Amino acid sequence: MATTQTNSETTLRLTRTFNAPRERVFRAWTSAEEMKRWFCPEGFTTPSAEVDVRVGGTYRIEMKSPEGKSIHHVGTYREVRSPEKLVFTWILDNQDCEGSQGTVGETLVTVEFRDLQGSTELTLTHEFFPTQEARECHEWGWNGCLDHLAAIL
Repeated sequence: MATTQTNSETTLRLTRTFNAPRERVFRAWTSAEEMKRWFCPEGFTTPSAEVDVRVGGTYRIEMKSPEGKSIHHVGTYREVRSPEKLVFTWILDNQDCEGSQGTVGETLVTVEFRDLQGSTELTLTHEFFPTQEARECHEWGWNGCLDHLAAIL
């Protein structure tokens, strides 16, 4: 069986533990209404989120920067295993990631939810960034999102 090598310069991996059951944390990632509450870094808002959480289903998330700039994230779900795992493509729709050279293009996000007897360990892996700068930009954004998620849980 072939394996895919990951490049640490262009792969982001974050692990967080949330004081909430795995089903609750998974639901926060699969409910559009819940995503509007937390899916953005500090200073940003999420005015709209649309999700069709099934293999082949799509999502579209709009974030607004503190300056009012709209940033759209779109993609397709590749794997959905409730409440264990989500895998989806990630595209910044016609947007540059600040600090990166040009557009990021399509990347891949895997979110794994591990039951810790009432708490949840979440591991987010975001792969295939074109540059280290693009990965670093997303690291800032994902950390901000996960901070907000912790606050609502």
